[in-house]
Amino acid sequence: MTTTIGGRYTLLERVGSGAMGVVWRARDEVLAREVAVKQLITGDHQRAMREARNAARLHHPHAIAVFDVVGTDDEPWIVMEYLPSHSLSALIAERGPMKPAQAASIGAKVASALAAAHAAGIV
Repeated sequence: MTTTIGGRYTLLERVGSGAMGVVWRARDEVLAREVAVKQLITGDHQRAMREARNAARLHHPHAIAVFDVVGTDDEPWIVMEYLPSHSLSALIAERGPMKPAQAASIGAKVASALAAAHAAGIV
């Protein structure tokens, strides 16, 4: 059975979960592209929607873009850029410790995205 969210996002597979929700790889049927759709499970939907609006204001090469919010106040879904990836802990478990230059490169990208979020008043 296929599940479609907001009349255009077809859920393909569950890719992860966290404190705020479950993330699905999905297909945007209108624009014919893969997206990530976060199903919010937190009880504080107003806070989650506020965070989604704030994230949508952030445009940075090292931050995931927010494209859309669909659903209802009781069940909001956030549609984002899909970036196939692995967690840092999974990467280290698979490959072992990183070389200092690689760790520094990742840290610099994260710091750059956080600085942009701070400059935009998000964090």
